[in-house]
Amino acid sequence: MDAFYASVEQCRVHPEYIGHPLCVGPDPKQGKNRGVVRAASYEARAFGIRSGMSVLKAYNLCPEAVFVFGEFSNYFEASDEVMEVIERFADEQRIRKASIDEAYLEVTERVKAYPSPRALAQEIQTAIKEETKLPASIGIAPNMAVAKIATEQNKPLGITLVPQDSQAVAAFLAPLDVTVINGIGRVSGNRLKKHGIRTLGQIQQMSLQELYPVFGKGSKWLYDRAWGIDTRGIVRSGPWRRKSMGKDRTFPKDVDPKSVEVAVETLEELSTRISQRLQSKSYHFRTVTVKIRYRNYETVQRSRTLPVSTNDLHTLCKTVTSLFEEHRKPDAPVRLVGVRVTNLTRMTGQASLSDYY
Repeated sequence: MDAFYASVEQCRVHPEYIGHPLCVGPDPKQGKNRGVVRAASYEARAFGIRSGMSVLKAYNLCPEAVFVFGEFSNYFEASDEVMEVIERFADEQRIRKASIDEAYLEVTERVKAYPSPRALAQEIQTAIKEETKLPASIGIAPNMAVAKIATEQNKPLGITLVPQDSQAVAAFLAPLDVTVINGIGRVSGNRLKKHGIRTLGQIQQMSLQELYPVFGKGSKWLYDRAWGIDTRGIVRSGPWRRKSMGKDRTFPKDVDPKSVEVAVETLEELSTRISQRLQSKSYHFRTVTVKIRYRNYETVQRSRTLPVSTNDLHTLCKTVTSLFEEHRKPDAPVRLVGVRVTNLTRMTGQASLSDYY
């Protein structure tokens, strides 16, 4: 995924910040100067801001940048949605999730139905964008190691195709910096560069015996990766299990406590959309969480677990409005509300809560 945390904030949580430099992390404009940037949008990266940088330095580089603290529940939910989309395109559910924002798919059989591998990648990319609102880049290659490197070459929204034959793979890798290999970090990269080794092509020109004094027992692994050799397979681990569904809504103008019915109507609208999606996917839920964010960005989340799973809209709305009324501050303007359902199960005829009412 492209700038995943920042993209979730821009495309799903704070659409008003689309096109603006955005950093995920504490806001130095509110006196929180000791944190670091967890993620930066591409607009922020244009100013030299990078993840891991102090928020104070990021602010100095781009004073107009927006800082949002972010909530991991939003990122986990977005990740679940992405994995649910891409699983449809894998051979017999051969999908390997590498992290919250990255996965490998085996498409050897699936690609036969398309005019080219790039056409399949474009369809996957479009499906992710349409169903999750998020941008993704795709690398197509004979194995996971090369696909990983290819994915990083043309971000954002890039598609990079590495041909199947070994000579083409080696030629693709040769000019690239040694640090593009997953597993070669700053320390290992500096060790190689102290010996004058900066590109994968230089490693390709060495023998394994010449590489060993430089890199030690990891030399065979590094040598194989420099040539694009990776024999790992993607082992089927069963169908992807979604963990949550949810929706947030940021109000264009903070909702006055005297107009609380606006927030309630919005929560009911969000619940309706979630219920429709649950029913279309044959999911039931047991736990409901309501999120309330106030004008000062204080955020409260409260949950309730039901005795039996359901996807009934009336039950969901009743639970959501009850949580909201019980836990909202009666005198505080509301900036955002959200609904999330968890403890999901795919139903095949089992009883649900609505059967008992």
